[in-house]
This record gives sequence, C-alpha cells and structure tokens, in this order.
Amino acid sequence: MMIDYNVSDHWSEDDPDWLKSLVSSLDQNHGASTVLPLTVIVEEITEWVELASGTDAWKKPTNRNSLQRDLDESVGAIGSSLHAHIDGPLAAFQRAFAKLTRSTPAVLSQPPGTRVDAVWTETLSTARNLLNALDSDQAVRASWDDLVATAQDRTLARREYRPIAELLFEQLRRGLRAESTFRDLVSIVAYGRDPDEIPVGTKDTPLAERLANARAFVGTPAAVEPTVVWLGYQGRIHLHLSAGRVSFIDAHWAVPNAGPDGQDFEHKAELWELVQHGHVFKVAKRMDEESDVDFLVRVDLGDTTAAGAVARAVDIVNTILNVAIHNAGGIRPHLAQYGLIRSGRSGSFNFMVATRDTGFSDDHYGAQITADAIETYGPRIAEALAREELPRFLAAAIEVQTTADRPFSRDMALRKPSEADISSVIPLADRVVQHVAAHAAMNPNDLFSLLQERWPHARWLADLRRAAGMCLIGGGRRDDVLHELTVEWFSDRPKQPWILFLADRADDVISLCRLEHERAWIARMFASVSDHAIYSTLIDEYTAEGKVLEARRRRVRNALVHGNPASFTVVASVREYAEFLGGSALNLGLESYVEGTAPATALATRTDEFTAMQSGQDAATYWRARIAAEGWPTS
Repeated sequence: MMIDYNVSDHWSEDDPDWLKSLVSSLDQNHGASTVLPLTVIVEEITEWVELASGTDAWKKPTNRNSLQRDLDESVGAIGSSLHAHIDGPLAAFQRAFAKLTRSTPAVLSQPPGTRVDAVWTETLSTARNLLNALDSDQAVRASWDDLVATAQDRTLARREYRPIAELLFEQLRRGLRAESTFRDLVSIVAYGRDPDEIPVGTKDTPLAERLANARAFVGTPAAVEPTVVWLGYQGRIHLHLSAGRVSFIDAHWAVPNAGPDGQDFEHKAELWELVQHGHVFKVAKRMDEESDVDFLVRVDLGDTTAAGAVARAVDIVNTILNVAIHNAGGIRPHLAQYGLIRSGRSGSFNFMVATRDTGFSDDHYGAQITADAIETYGPRIAEALAREELPRFLAAAIEVQTTADRPFSRDMALRKPSEADISSVIPLADRVVQHVAAHAAMNPNDLFSLLQERWPHARWLADLRRAAGMCLIGGGRRDDVLHELTVEWFSDRPKQPWILFLADRADDVISLCRLEHERAWIARMFASVSDHAIYSTLIDEYTAEGKVLEARRRRVRNALVHGNPASFTVVASVREYAEFLGGSALNLGLESYVEGTAPATALATRTDEFTAMQSGQDAATYWRARIAAEGWPTS
C-alpha cells in the first residue's frame, strides 16, 4: 500500500495543496471511517433478507432501526456526483426498505427461504439494481469526481474524504484489484506516469492531463478473460484427481516434471509458467529439505475477472474439503501459496509460506484419511460445482457445520474440547438446520419435525453399530474369532451388508462380549435385525426418547443463546441428538444439490429399508431379498 512520505517530498512549488491531499487520501493506513460504504450496507441488508432469522432478527425493532441508521449515514456520506448518478435506484431501494421495516410482525417473522411477499422481493430486487448501478464504470468515475472535489474544497476539516475514498475502494474491488488500482492512481496523479511505465520516476505531465488520465483509468472495466488459479497446500496428501473444473495434483511429482524435459501431464504448460523462475511451489530436492507445498489444486474459473479469483477458487476447494472431512475425518490441509494464470500467462502469485500446523507433526495417517475422503466425496461435489454455483443457504450451512466440527477434528487432537466447544454444538446445529430449511424454502419447524421422525430408525442403526463395537474391543482368549470378525467388520469390501453380518454372526459376536452388564441389551439389539416385533418395540422407545430430546434441545438452545440457566450435564445430554439433526439436514441438502433434485423432496424422502421395515418387514429379510434381486459387489 502507498505510504504518505513516498509522495510528499517531490512536489514542485506550483503543485496545489489539494493535489497532495487527493493523493494522500488514497492511503488507507490511517484508520477507517465508522460510516459504512453504501455498497457494504446494501449488501448487508441483502444478506439479512436472504439469511437472517425472522423471529430473532427482523422482528426486533432495534435491529431494523440499526440497519436504517446505517443506511441513512452511508447515503449522507456520498458525494453529489455519485448521488446524481444513482438517484433513481437509490430512491427505489430506500422506499422498498422503509416499507419492509414497517411491515406487520407476521411478515417480519417469516423464516428465510419462505419470503415471497412483495416487501421482501422488492427490497431484494431494488437492492440488486442499486448495487449494479454502483458497480457501473460511470458510478466509479462519479465517486472519483467526488473525491477530487472533496480534496479541492479546502474548507472541509472533518475528514469528509474518508467515506468517499472507502466507497471508491469497495466499488473497485468488485471488479478490479482495488489495492493495486489505488497504487496506480498515485502513479498517475502524483508522478504523471502510466501505471506500468518503466523506469519509475516523475514526468512533467500537466495537471489537467493527470486528472483526465486518472478518471479514464479508474473507470476502465476489468478484463474478462480465461482465468485459472493454482493453489499450493501443505499436508502429506498424495492423490491425482480431476473432476469438474478442479484437479488435485501431487506437487512432489508435478513440479519437477513441469519443465520442458519432464514427463507430460495435463496442464503442464500452465504449471511451468508459474514455477519456471522458482518463486512459487518449491518442492524439496534432498532429504534434508522441506517443501513449501505438498499438493496443488488447479481451479478453472472460466472467463472472468482477476479480482477475487483466488478467493473464489479457495471457496470451491474449501467446499470439497469441508464435505469430505465432515464425513470421514482426517486433517485439514493448509493453503500456503497460490498462482494466477490469465489467458495462459502468469498473473499474480503469492510466495509466502504458511507455518505447518496440524494436530500431529507429519500426520501421514490423517493425511491419508483426507486423501481417501476427497477421492470418495470430491468428484460428485466438484461436478456439481461445475454445473452450478453452490446455493447460498447450503454454503452457509456448510460453513456453520465446519465451525461446529473444528474443535473435535483431528487437527485439534492435542487439545481436549472445552465445555464451551461442546455447548456450541447445540446452537450451531440448530443454525445448520435453519439454513438447509431456507435452501429448501421450508419452515424450519417443518424440517425439524421431519428430522425428528428420522431419529428412531437412525438411532436404532447407530445403536447396532455401538453394540457391535462393544463386543469387538479386544481382550479375551478367542483371538482367532476376534480377528476374523474384526477384519470383516472393518473391511472396505465386505462380503455382505453390515446389518446382515450382525444377523448371521450374532452369536459369535456376542460370545466375544466382555461387558457383562451390556450383554442382555446387545443380544436384544442383534435380535431386532431379524425380529420385527423387537424392532417395533425399540422404535417406540426411540420415538418417546426423541420427543423428550427435542423438547430438551429447544430449551437448551434457547438457554445458550439468551443466557438462561443450562447445566453442562444437560447440554451434553442433547449433543448427539443435535449433531444428528444438523448432520442429517446437511447431508440430505448436499445430496439433493449433487443429484440436481428438489431439496424439499429429498428431505422428505425415506430410504427403501425404512419403508420396508415400516411395512412390517424385518431388516434381514429386506436385505436378503434386495441382494437376491440386485446382487452385491464382490470386489
């Protein structure tokens, strides 16, 4: 970023003071205004309309009043040139927002995803029209004109330039790289040279020409061109996978082979364009060296602008990583470097290396878990992301779920989760369900009811696995039987569905049980696989349990959010149930996105197994009939 003293000691006596003020106003090192740029507050209101709760957010007058005050303050800070340019879209948005804030409690209480009333849709449409107007080249030039006019008005003494400069910065960053554009403006106005001109120095360019050049430059639209981002990650993840617009590549193999004499591989020329000068993606050549990166991810963004390209690519990769790690565990790789390819040529890159930081140093096993998870879940997610952008509510749900998972992840294995970590699961899981409900355009209470109906059968399946785990913990004298059963139980290619394994080998599994106090319960669980009457009794018990847990979860959630009493024992008792709600909602929402089906339909659809068992068939009979009809993979 430009610093004041770099432009304050070369001025001639003929240069007016306001010109020095204009140049130094482009420096952002001296604090920010408390006034939000108009683009920021309009986007904030848009996000509130799309994502914020009705009862907990919009219905509260203090929240609506706060948004209105911020909007009024932002509008009051814009200059006359910009105000004249956006007058129509601004007035339309102000009217729509004022109408929304005066709506009835019934309208304001509507949850996100169900807001189809005119007051909601008009606020969104007018907000988007206003943002489009602010994004236009003419609006950017108008903000520049206002900044010049503010610098020329030597009577101003309340730092009026700051909100105007900050709004200009926000307008530029939506299509250009705002930091470099501000630096280039300094080159043009202060030194009279073109931004990329070499050698660097001061040119005798007339003031009027400098200002004209700056105005033309600031309003030049960003180039739209083929854009590819290469991301370098640390983490011993070895895989080669291409799906959709994303490719995972082992850096230790690809970088040495990127040169002209190396083996051919897809996108070799792009990688060579980045690494040929040795500034980025360095890998170890000797045993005593450490690589800057371990694997690369190539993200093809298609024809787009360079501004924000890296952030968009990181979001795509994070979606794949978040889904994979949430489902399978593993370590989270760390982004260390990036490189940008524009129209086949190297653009910007970052060669700063992040510190390696995982739960265990050189956690090869954790890295392999992540690699396997990416291979399992990555292709379908990547293909879906290539087909369409991740829906906003679903993206928000993934982000919240990732936050909830973090304290319990393998990366944090050396740190015991605190009571605060465990307590946070309940409101975060609640938020995941609400985001998925909004994605499906459902009332959150309706989705909670659907998920609660899934609990009994899901709890039965989980308890079956729990019972088997109790028997296979080891010890005892039947090592040969334990080994045989354990190998089959944990096999990646089982000979039959796990539930049939329990039905066929129940006696052998129970014979290994050393937890005598659990033996009767385990025997009952295994018997329920083949006896529908026992299954039905268990389902009735789990249904009653679910009603108690749902009421307790709501009480605990409200207590944690609003500061009511909630002992940690009570909080911990609903953690598993809360995780089931959030995890089930997210998985079903993601499945509908990947398959391209209606999310509301996916959330209401039950498995064939569940339907058959609800109709009176036991699980063993269902699976035997299914295998007889469809077969079972043998390899």
